[in-house]
Amino acid sequence: MTRMGRMTREKLGYSMPADAPAYQAPPYHYRNAQSVSVRFETEPDAALEVLPAPLTLIEPATAILSFYWYPFTTFGPYHEVILRLSAEHEGERLTYVQQIFVDTEPPMLAGREIWGFPKKLATIGFGRERDMVFATLERPSGIRLASVVMRPEQPLLNLPPSGPTVGMRIIPPVSGGSPVSAEIIAADTQHTIREAWQGPGSISFLEHSALDPVDRFPVKRVLKATYMEYDILLPEGRIMAKL
Repeated sequence: MTRMGRMTREKLGYSMPADAPAYQAPPYHYRNAQSVSVRFETEPDAALEVLPAPLTLIEPATAILSFYWYPFTTFGPYHEVILRLSAEHEGERLTYVQQIFVDTEPPMLAGREIWGFPKKLATIGFGRERDMVFATLERPSGIRLASVVMRPEQPLLNLPPSGPTVGMRIIPPVSGGSPVSAEIIAADTQHTIREAWQGPGSISFLEHSALDPVDRFPVKRVLKATYMEYDILLPEGRIMAKL
């Protein structure tokens, strides 16, 4: 005797596992987030090699390495590191996520599956010492891939709009060949700024990793270093283009 399973489509949870979802449906809420970022000019050819074809590079080529500490989110507390490029799609300004790291599983799974953010687990440090804000990225622990340090000196006024944060969601095939789907997905994140500061800062890529080439974009010159505090609302994504 055999009997058919009862897990039908209308009974599925929002994410896998179907009967115990790893994360809930958006929107996701963040409170008292902190970030330290260094924006730098890089080589256009290095950026163009990894920028998806539907997107166009804004020149001079600019990359941003940002470190985040989220003491409260609906994913739980976690750290994050994002390496992005300034780009456009049909005249809409955006930042494209080239690499991204977190230190807990729920935001890693949601980021990869919903928006195509290529999140990996890593060891991330974020702190303050005297008048400096600093942050570090290690993967694996003990292999220092990147670090930034800056001193908040002056309030940062009139923040220019950067547009949505964009990822490329790749659905691999079951049995070899090219991806089943490759979509450019935008996250129209909403920020409520509490504090924004600028000041001198530096960026270092200490060790090269062929598995995680965070140093892919050469630093020609540092353009700006910032420290910010804010609340965030992360809504559903939207498909911007397909490859």
